[in-house]
Amino acid sequence: MYVQVTGDRDNLSVIVMGEPLSGQLGGPYLLPGRLVKALKPEDLPPDIRFKLEGSLPSGYGFYPEDLVVFRREKEHGSMWITVTSTYQAQEWDGLFPLEATLLARKQVLDQQQGFFGVEYESSEQTSTIRYEFGWEQKEPIDLEAALEAICDTVFEVEARGNARLWPRTDRHFGGS
Repeated sequence: MYVQVTGDRDNLSVIVMGEPLSGQLGGPYLLPGRLVKALKPEDLPPDIRFKLEGSLPSGYGFYPEDLVVFRREKEHGSMWITVTSTYQAQEWDGLFPLEATLLARKQVLDQQQGFFGVEYESSEQTSTIRYEFGWEQKEPIDLEAALEAICDTVFEVEARGNARLWPRTDRHFGGS
């Protein structure tokens, strides 16, 4: 077995291919990208949260401002993903104002089916957008391919939101 879980709920230990994962009580366990290639989504124990540490062997990964936590559900081949993107106003180097950018992304999320718990918070220093979505395995794939598909979803949300800020570009994405 590639993944072993020992201990009780308050003192859980997760070991992947002989390597103990870092984690905190109730928080996600850090799953190194180099270990992902050998795993399938169903190898992950259900209801334990993970976060990709580093990038995948393919080079794919999430942006530093995106905290992407995933967990396998008890249902075979499905995962639940929570994305929290946090931006510091003084570090923002986007083409459009930070608030406009995140509000455009929120609008995309609100209008698309399959995204839940969409929240946006902003202060003078920090802005955060958070959402959740489910992912279902359509065909047998490895965990790396599953996480690449999840990366693609996160990237697409950002691209569609950014496209809304350009004049007349929303028609290239089917008007959404």
